[in-house]
Amino acid sequence: MNSVPVHFTVVINFILAFIPFILAFYLFKVSHHRTVLWWLLTLVFIAFLPNSAYVLTDIIHFIAAVKSPNISTAYLVLVLVPFYTVFLLVNFEFYVISIQWADKYLQQVNQGFLSKAFIPSIHFLAAIGVYLGRFQRLESTDIIHHPIIVFRDLLVDLSGGKSLLIIIGLFVLFYSLYAVFSRINHAVSLKINDKLATHPMKIT
Repeated sequence: MNSVPVHFTVVINFILAFIPFILAFYLFKVSHHRTVLWWLLTLVFIAFLPNSAYVLTDIIHFIAAVKSPNISTAYLVLVLVPFYTVFLLVNFEFYVISIQWADKYLQQVNQGFLSKAFIPSIHFLAAIGVYLGRFQRLESTDIIHHPIIVFRDLLVDLSGGKSLLIIIGLFVLFYSLYAVFSRINHAVSLKINDKLATHPMKIT
């Protein structure tokens, strides 16, 4: 009997990807006052946001399942492919929507240059975070518990050619997928708005 090759870490990664989404909703959709707590939560949001993009690297678990001799073709096609497809799409959607909410907020408060530089900067920070998480096995909370180790590893990695190439590759991947998801989200939003305008809901 086949066992599901879904590691417990996959579930943890889903939860970690959901945290910045919830924070983004509160910070950029609900909260209207930039208090000390707001700024602290914004820092937490930035620290945890790479977790939403990190889930893309969980494709290695799917690849391992494909290579496993214990996984049947039927199980692979009917169970694992749909599971990982939904898992990756939903989690990266968290990443995209969180950034869109933050970007729209910055535009609304007229942050000028910061608003224009936000999207490429946040993708680059996410690329660094994913690299540190996947290759250095660091966690988001390590920036609080072990800040010296995080910054030391970061300086070493940014000064290394191979590490920097991986980070740049991740940056290009996230930026490209973000653009694709954003276009799809925009198209879906337009269709929904058109339908609502054509067939408005009646309250009885």
